[in-house]
Amino acid sequence: MNICVVNTLFFPHISGTARAAFLLSNELSKKEHTVIVVTSKLDDTPQVERLNGLTIYRLRSVRYPRLNILHRAELYCNLVPGNFGAIASILRKHKIDVVHVFGQFFDLTLMTIAACKMLKIPTVLTIGTRMEHPQFLYNSLFELFDRTLVRYLVARRVDRLIALDKLMRDYMIKRYGVDRRLVKFIPVGVDVQRFEKCDGRPVRMKYGIGDKEPVFLSLGTISNLRNPLSLVKAIPNVMKEFPNLKILFAGALYNREVVRLVERLGLKDSIVFCGKVDYNMVPSYLGACEVEGHDLDSGLGIGLAGLEALAAGKPVLSSAKEDNFIDIRLENWKNIVLVRPGNLEDISQAMIKLFSDARLREEIGQNAKKLLKERFSLGRMCQEHEILYNEIG
Repeated sequence: MNICVVNTLFFPHISGTARAAFLLSNELSKKEHTVIVVTSKLDDTPQVERLNGLTIYRLRSVRYPRLNILHRAELYCNLVPGNFGAIASILRKHKIDVVHVFGQFFDLTLMTIAACKMLKIPTVLTIGTRMEHPQFLYNSLFELFDRTLVRYLVARRVDRLIALDKLMRDYMIKRYGVDRRLVKFIPVGVDVQRFEKCDGRPVRMKYGIGDKEPVFLSLGTISNLRNPLSLVKAIPNVMKEFPNLKILFAGALYNREVVRLVERLGLKDSIVFCGKVDYNMVPSYLGACEVEGHDLDSGLGIGLAGLEALAAGKPVLSSAKEDNFIDIRLENWKNIVLVRPGNLEDISQAMIKLFSDARLREEIGQNAKKLLKERFSLGRMCQEHEILYNEIG
């Protein structure tokens, strides 16, 4: 089958959606499908490239300014002259059977779906991010844009939609008014073999952390929607029991409110903001910690970073719910540790309990690793996508 994967961001860019598209493309290519990737041209990346059996086309793009309304994230605009024709030409040239688009609100998505409709090519859309903002005015604008343009020009023009979890499935049905039967749940796949052996010594050495000092890792971007304020507020209580505790925030920092909170609480000696880290170093960061936790305020679910921590056999602290992955059951204090969103007592007590009991950490971590191997492997994820492509192709 000739498959085209489209995402505004792709390797070498590292983000949850970019990584998910990259892993799926690679796995499909291993299954001897012809995989074409269409993405944005970033900096000095080649316009056309062959990589791991993939053919990658990078279209001209313009970087958006890092505005608060855009969560100060690194985003790109592909709506420039010639790109629509380039997309249609690529689809024709490679005789594409199915197009898989990631992300609902990008102009590249809009142009690709329009080209697919013109060429009568079946289209699948994976949505991993809700259009939301903590500020009322911006959130109202997002919702208006989502319920009108995205709903009628994107979500209702594709053949099938893929939801990565229950929250996103419910969001699609409510926000876009699509038939539940058109939404298929396929969780993001994890390269579990990559996390079989995680050597944390390089990271501990880099930050001067001793072998006996406990480490809590928060792996992922800090943004308007994922801001670890509750976690930081809970740290003083935890440090009464573990005064030498170190907390590492590994990920791009798009909102500095948490940095100012750390300074006000006098925690600068215990908390390190590592910034964006080389993706090849992620296993080492996971190997350096006893516990991982990210996004404990919003209850938005579990992203790829959290799943990778589970794959590494680490107990993960999360504000998700047990049915987050619909039929894949999360079991509190068995394969994950769940807290109420933003509840300081839940967070601090869970951390104290975990750091106090190495045997419990090991048990939860091993159960988590088993769950990831059984239900989130790349092979299983790829197979489910193949089934869907054949249904609509």
